[in-house]
Amino acid sequence: MMFVALVIAAVILGGMLFIGMVLLIVGIVNRRKEQNKGKRFPTACIVAGGVLLGVPVFLAAGLVVESVIAAVRTTTEYEFVPDRWRNEWVTDDNQAAQEAVNALLFSADKGDRDGFAGNFTPALQQSEGFNEALDAFFAAYPVGLFQCELEGGVYVGDDSYDAGHVVKESSADYQCRMNGEWYRIYISFCYRNTDEPDEVGVQYFTLMNLGAAAVFDDGASRDPHYGDGVYLLCDIRSPEEVDARLIDGQPFLWIETGSTVFTAEEMRDILAGHERLDDPEVSGKIGAANVLEKRYNNTAYHYYYELASENGEPRYAYFTTDSPFGKILSAYVCTPDETDYDKPLWEEEN
Repeated sequence: MMFVALVIAAVILGGMLFIGMVLLIVGIVNRRKEQNKGKRFPTACIVAGGVLLGVPVFLAAGLVVESVIAAVRTTTEYEFVPDRWRNEWVTDDNQAAQEAVNALLFSADKGDRDGFAGNFTPALQQSEGFNEALDAFFAAYPVGLFQCELEGGVYVGDDSYDAGHVVKESSADYQCRMNGEWYRIYISFCYRNTDEPDEVGVQYFTLMNLGAAAVFDDGASRDPHYGDGVYLLCDIRSPEEVDARLIDGQPFLWIETGSTVFTAEEMRDILAGHERLDDPEVSGKIGAANVLEKRYNNTAYHYYYELASENGEPRYAYFTTDSPFGKILSAYVCTPDETDYDKPLWEEEN
């Protein structure tokens, strides 16, 4: 019902803006005409248009002011974000995620260990090993991330309602770049628990650069329990430690094979008329894959091969097969940030 009411309100305000603009323009145009001098009609249109335009503008300005006041109130009344969550009605997963991440990165940039820790649940703060995890996080943390623009957002939310008992939990996945380095931030949190307020707060927070994220994803793809027990982590791996690439926005461990690097068109020609990746006429030309991925909970196999770059940007051939280097299910070109699904490298012949 609230959503419907907001939609109706938006339609009404939009209509007022439109009608107000029309009346204002009509009034101004007619007022300039010689035959309308001294007539009330143009002035009435201008006044009516101004009023209709003014109401939505006034309301929008009020919302902006209220948002600023709320933000100031949050920073002055509450020492930590979970304190606000316990005392004010918060319903938006994205807002809660952004509040928590901003508070953690702001404290970490300042080196404020206590300010950082205060955003976690009391249960975690009092748990064995929390102080050691906190020390390790700050020792590895790359200062400056609070100033970076975060991309991504809420990954999944979990709400529970039972006769007035409310539990609201969520998690979010963010990516950002600083000084050319790619980072991933993952956070999970509880921002409402009517029965146990001490369970409100950040439950999990990890920060990894490209190399560390590639190692983690590789382990998690093969073992569903990989990383269990970790709730606070800053893991930074150097290129000397881990060779990794960002492909389609995801970090992968990279294997340098020395195979011939083809253009996308050359790869398309090689694949034409073939159905399997292990076909000698295919495998003999393209060589070994630079990335191999097989998730424990998926029957498909995924392979990535380096292609010739375009305009200085890396390109990769992405294959999905039904078995190890088996029947090709799909093949596309990837950049570091996305996959081009419009121009497949391979299509099954009818």
